[in-house]
Amino acid sequence: MRTTTSGTPAFRPLVEACRDCGISRTVAYELVNSGQLATFKIGARRYVTEDSLRTLPSRMGLDLAKSKAVR
Repeated sequence: MRTTTSGTPAFRPLVEACRDCGISRTVAYELVNSGQLATFKIGARRYVTEDSLRTLPSRMGLDLAKSKAVR
């Protein structure tokens, strides 16, 4: 398993990782379907990369700024 420099896994199960961040299962899958979270599957289980989850707030802020600029 790939790990970060701190020795923790670089990816976690999607629902578990999002729940720990206060994101509901429904919203987690909405983020996946919109392409805002990088995920992959091993068997039937979906995993999210720690980098994708950690940078989500800043990327969502950038998307918000872009949508305001279009108006």
